[in-house]
Amino acid sequence: VNYGNRFIPEDWMRHPYNFFQNVRRSARRVALWDLKGPEAKRRMMSWLDATILESHFAEMKSMGVEVIRVPCGYWNWVTYAHDDGPEVSGVYATGPIRESMKNLHRIASPREYRKYFDRIFEFAERHGVQILLDLHGLPGSQNGEIHSGVCIESKDEHLGFFQCQANLQMAVEAVREMARYAKSKRNLFGIQVISEPHLHTDEGHSFLESYYQQAILAAREFLDPSVPIVLFEWTYEMCKWDDNAFPESIYGKVCWDTHLYHFPSSGQTWTSQNNGLEQAKQAYSWDLQQLRQFSKAQGRDKVFVCEFSLAGPSLNSPETVEFAEWLVQQMDFACAGSMLWSYDNRITAWSLQRQCREWGVDWKRIWATRDNAREGAVVGIRAASFGTWLTANDQGAVEADAPEHSWWEEWVPYRYSVQGKAKLALRSAAFGTWLSVTSEGEVTQAENRSAWEEFSVLYHADQDGHQCISLQSFHGSWLAVRRFNGPASRLLLSSAYSIHDTEVNTAWLVN
Repeated sequence: VNYGNRFIPEDWMRHPYNFFQNVRRSARRVALWDLKGPEAKRRMMSWLDATILESHFAEMKSMGVEVIRVPCGYWNWVTYAHDDGPEVSGVYATGPIRESMKNLHRIASPREYRKYFDRIFEFAERHGVQILLDLHGLPGSQNGEIHSGVCIESKDEHLGFFQCQANLQMAVEAVREMARYAKSKRNLFGIQVISEPHLHTDEGHSFLESYYQQAILAAREFLDPSVPIVLFEWTYEMCKWDDNAFPESIYGKVCWDTHLYHFPSSGQTWTSQNNGLEQAKQAYSWDLQQLRQFSKAQGRDKVFVCEFSLAGPSLNSPETVEFAEWLVQQMDFACAGSMLWSYDNRITAWSLQRQCREWGVDWKRIWATRDNAREGAVVGIRAASFGTWLTANDQGAVEADAPEHSWWEEWVPYRYSVQGKAKLALRSAAFGTWLSVTSEGEVTQAENRSAWEEFSVLYHADQDGHQCISLQSFHGSWLAVRRFNGPASRLLLSSAYSIHDTEVNTAWLVN
């Protein structure tokens, strides 16, 4: 879970009280850079004293939390000499934006923040929880958003000024100091070097890649290669990265974060009265598919969703719990895990604490519920008689006429036992759905696993070094392929009630 709203207070969270009470804002929304003068330090230190409590860590542990992500700003770790500050480009270089940015490191010195990080690590260790330090606000701001400490807008767009060498080097120095500080912490999970950058051009991507390389190596000056250094990418830009973009042999363990949030369009609602649960699930489907592909490219144990919430749908309590369970299960299948934003908040949809107390969401049970099936390595399933592959498509159908093996033809096998009998279930690597056979013999994809998604396995003699099997459904039918000789000859996937039917293929090769 995220321990947000501490080192970078946000105007909308207002918990346990309104940090920005009586602070004059310099832009549309008030942000940390609006704190000025000697009052700024007193306000900040009082806030940290009030919001970092051991009782929080005890409660988070009781709710099933294993890792706590702690967002912080570069000014918590490094500062500028004299009257210097982050670089700001263009027409803004000499205006109020550059001056306001200096307020962030003027609030207090890095040394004065250190005791609060000490408390966090101490409280977390006492309660058996790990800490992910997250550099949430970078010099010049990576996105112009309030959660980076500023609010910079122009014509309804946020502006960030991180993209220059001077700001990059200051951010690298902040990462270096984070690593220097945390190297002796036994419950350090890792260090994240950025959150939600708005660097969407090709030039921005190259700049981000350079920053990642330098930040990782700076952290490795103090941290063992086994300690994760966490990067960030949006789902819609994951395709820009090469497979295994930062090899472990060079950079140590490098992980990736992304954030998943979806809300109804203007004028729409997702309620229990208008099939809102299914609408919410559909809204996440594309992101989850990108996440599964990126995990395959970078390593499934190296990709996380470090922010999500239950905001968006307005459902009744049972459907809210169902949505929470579904979303966590989908993210668990797509990557290495997920973290809720945030531990506490005045808005229930954004608060672990309130969701447990007010909505009856048992996060400990949800996070602890792992499929008792033994998950195997990804396989391809090929019709022995025809040489074609079992494939899932984006319309929810399953076919068996793919001539080549690709991402859409990959299945994750789950082996388990039902009343002492061995069972196999197959889950699409591309869509996270389950291979299913209906009572009418239709072969399709199912969102959840039930008896209809369970198969008994009959083993045949291996063929050409590949395991050969037949799959019998819950209904007694066999997964089969037959050739349909209509106007155009094609292969049809269906089920057969006899394994000895010579008109169909019921033997499958596992690759």
